Amino acid sequence: MAQFQTFYYEDGNAVRRYEAIALPTREDRQRELLEKREQEKKARIKAYKKNKRRDRHQTMMFLCSVLMMGAFFVAYVHIQNRITTSMAHISRLEKQITDLKTENAAAKSRISTTANLGIIQKTARKDLGMVYANSDQIVYYTIDDDDFMSQYEEVR
Repeated sequence: MAQFQTFYYEDGNAVRRYEAIALPTREDRQRELLEKREQEKKARIKAYKKNKRRDRHQTMMFLCSVLMMGAFFVAYVHIQNRITTSMAHISRLEKQITDLKTENAAAKSRISTTANLGIIQKTARKDLGMVYANSDQIVYYTIDDDDFMSQYEEVR
């Protein structure tokens, strides 16, 4: 049995037009309600999937940023360690240089105090038979800018 709903349009105090609209049946209302629920369910599922993708993307971005920061901190600590090691090595080398300079100064002082040139000259002449060089045996070299010279061959 069809139900009708009546609408009256009034224009002033007289009814000008009369319309009767059939109301939907119970089955139609239930079908519309089920379709509406199905559409809402599909919309919720679609929103859920979209949120899940967005959450996954955000999680991956967060993980990448955490890994990059971790790599940065590891590299920073490694560089700091290398700098500290280098400074310690430089300090050891400077100490070695200071020790060698001290030893050289002590050896030079010991040699200069123990070696008497007069005794060396006397020993060289009498015991070893050495004599002064003649003028034709002396060879002069000129050095431009250094006080050091390397000898690669025998001088004649």
